[in-house]
Amino acid sequence: MFCQDVKMRGFRFIHAADLHLDSPFRGLSETSQALGDELQSATFRAFERVVAHAIASEADFVVLAGDLYDSKDRSLRALVEFRRQMERLAERGIPVYVVHGNHDPLDGWGSRFRMPDNVRVFDGNARAEPVIRDGREIARVTGVSYTQERVTENLARSLPPSGEGVYSIALLHANVGGQSGHAEYAPATVSELVEAGFDYWALGHVHTRAVLRKSPAIVYPGNPQGRHARERGPRGCYEVTVTDAGRTRLKFVETDVVRWEQLDYGIGGHASMEDLIEGLEAGARRLVSGFGGPVVLRCRLTGDGPLHADLQRDGVSGDLARQLGRLVHVESLAVATAPEADLERRVRTEPIVGDFLALVERAREDPEYRKYLEESLAPLFRRRDLPTPDPARIQQWIEQAGKLGLDLLLES
Repeated sequence: MFCQDVKMRGFRFIHAADLHLDSPFRGLSETSQALGDELQSATFRAFERVVAHAIASEADFVVLAGDLYDSKDRSLRALVEFRRQMERLAERGIPVYVVHGNHDPLDGWGSRFRMPDNVRVFDGNARAEPVIRDGREIARVTGVSYTQERVTENLARSLPPSGEGVYSIALLHANVGGQSGHAEYAPATVSELVEAGFDYWALGHVHTRAVLRKSPAIVYPGNPQGRHARERGPRGCYEVTVTDAGRTRLKFVETDVVRWEQLDYGIGGHASMEDLIEGLEAGARRLVSGFGGPVVLRCRLTGDGPLHADLQRDGVSGDLARQLGRLVHVESLAVATAPEADLERRVRTEPIVGDFLALVERAREDPEYRKYLEESLAPLFRRRDLPTPDPARIQQWIEQAGKLGLDLLLES
C-alpha cells in the first residue's frame, strides 16, 4: 500500500473489463441490415473508444480485468482486432496489463496469439509487475488469470502482499461480495480485499459498473458495450487519476455505441390510444436524448385503465411497437395491464380476489415467504445450470404474477 510519507508523482490509468469481443447480440429477431451490421461490430467499436480515450487522456497505462473475448476458443477476428488496438497503444508507449477470466481462460484456443511487447499477460500464478515511467516505478500491478473456465477457489488470497512505498493495483476477475446474477467464480468478500492492503482493486466479471468501496478503491467498470436487454443504460470504463498525494479519483467514461433501455409505462389516466401513443413517444425521446447512437428499447405497458380492453386486441401491441420504431429500435413491447375495477368493492364481495391480493402482498413483504419462494425456484435454475435469480428479479416476477392473476380474476 502506498505510504503518504513517500514522495510520489501522480499518474492516470484506464480500467476496463468484460470486452466480450465478437459477442453475438441477442434479443432482436428482426433488424434492418444497417442495424444488424452495427450490432455485430459494436463490441469492437466500443473497445476502440476505450483505447481512443486512453490515448486522448494521456493515460500512463491500461488494465483489463478479464473476459476480453466472448468464448474460450477465441474467434480469429477478435484476436486480430484486439492486437490492432494494442498496437495503437504501443505506438504511444502505453503498457497494458491483462488477466483472463472464465470466458477467455488460458487453456482456450488463441491464448498464445502473439501480442506486441507493451502487453503484459498474467498467467495462472499470481505475480506483480512494475509500471515504469521515465525510469521510475510509479505503480505496481499484481494479477492472476484463470487457467480454465470454472475457477471456484478464492484467487484474491493468492495475490502476494502489496508492500509499501508504491501505489498498488490488484487485477482480478471475480465475484466479490456475492454479486447476484453472476456465477460464483473466484469468490471473495469486500473485507478480504480491504485487508489485503492494495490501493485499487481493478475487478471484472460483473457487467454493471459498481464502486464497492472508495478507499481502498474496489471497482467494477462494467462492460464497454451492452449486449442484450438486461445490460441496459450507459456502458463504459473508468479513468482513474492518482494524485501526487496518492488519492484515487474515478471518472466514468461512456463507450457504448448501441444502447439498450427499458420503458415501463402506466396506462392509467389515458382515455384514448392517441394519448397513449403521445406518452410512449415522449418517454422514448427522453431515453434517446443525449445519446448519439441507436437505442434498442424493451417496453412494458402496466397499470389499469379504460384502454386495457383495446390493448388486448390482435395486432395492437405490434402496431404500437412499429409506431415507437420511428424513434427507437423496439426489442419487445409487452402488455401487462389490467381493466379498470372497483377493487375495494370486489375485495368485499368476492373473497377469492381479496385472498389473492393478500397472497401477493405477503410475497412482497414477508421475508420468510420470499425465502420460501426463492428456495422453491432454486432447483429449477440448478437443473438448467443458470445462476440463482437475484432478489430484484424475484420481486419483478411477483409483480408480474400479481397483475396477471388479478387480470384473470377480474375478467372471469
